[in-house]
Amino acid sequence: MSEDTHDAEQIAALEHRITRLEKVNRALMDRVERSTSSFGDSYSLFTHNLTLQRHVEEQTRELQESNQQLHKALSDLQSATDQMIQNEKLAALGSLVAGIAHEVNTPLGIGVTAASHLEESAATLANTFAAGTMKKSDLTNFLATCQETVRIILSNLTRAANLIQSFKKIAVDQSSEDWQVIALESYLKDIIVSLTPKLRKTRIQACIHCPETLHFNTMPGALSQIITNLVSNSVAHAFEKDEEGTITITVKPKKQGITLIYEDDGKGISRENLPRIFDPFFTTRRGQGGSGLGLHLVYNIIRNLGGAINVNSVPGEGATFTINLPERGTESP
Repeated sequence: MSEDTHDAEQIAALEHRITRLEKVNRALMDRVERSTSSFGDSYSLFTHNLTLQRHVEEQTRELQESNQQLHKALSDLQSATDQMIQNEKLAALGSLVAGIAHEVNTPLGIGVTAASHLEESAATLANTFAAGTMKKSDLTNFLATCQETVRIILSNLTRAANLIQSFKKIAVDQSSEDWQVIALESYLKDIIVSLTPKLRKTRIQACIHCPETLHFNTMPGALSQIITNLVSNSVAHAFEKDEEGTITITVKPKKQGITLIYEDDGKGISRENLPRIFDPFFTTRRGQGGSGLGLHLVYNIIRNLGGAINVNSVPGEGATFTINLPERGTESP
């Protein structure tokens, strides 16, 4: 074999080897590119997950802070609502005190006037007797004056005493959370008597239908607050000024409790307002002295007693509140 032929074979073998190495190199480059691409994707995914995790942590922290702020706001709102409800109770009691004071002042004033008249009549008779000019008719007239004056004084002092007794019972009970067995009819009448100053300014009559012998174990103060707020609500919302009306309270005994039905024949409650009347701060007299807490207070008191209240009303046909109250020891858990 010539030297040229040998060189050509070596060159061909070398070219073949180079071609094969180029293929291997391209294959390796492809693997490197794929590995690099895969690593880039993994790194990108890792970076994205890390960013997402930090974002989730920030959102969680912000959510926790917002949740804490919300809990604080709700707590503050509850505290404010409780304080306003307490203020509503005190305002109602203050109104009761002012009304009773005014109401008691009237019979006492009449009694003082009658006693002064009797004193003047006695002085006149004494002067006539001292002068020796007293006649039988003078004594007869004086005795008649005495009888009429004493009747007026006793009548008005009895009226004042009844007002004070009713007020004392209701006022003391409203500041107490004691359970007591009460004669229900008598107690309801005391509540209405204590509301005389409020009702006297209207043409609204209150009627009570309750078995005389019914005794009931409850919180009297809570019951008086329920009736007081319902009556106040009727006076404020159910009737126009100087409009005649009737409030009827009916009590029906049942097993382990009572059903108390409170009705007025006023203007009723509109369909859109009916579902909201027990909501706190809901009132149709905003800016006219209405706090929107009266019926909310009634609702809460009844729930605390383990009872339930429902309302039915048709506009123009009055409103009916049906209250179911368990006797102490039978309330639902």
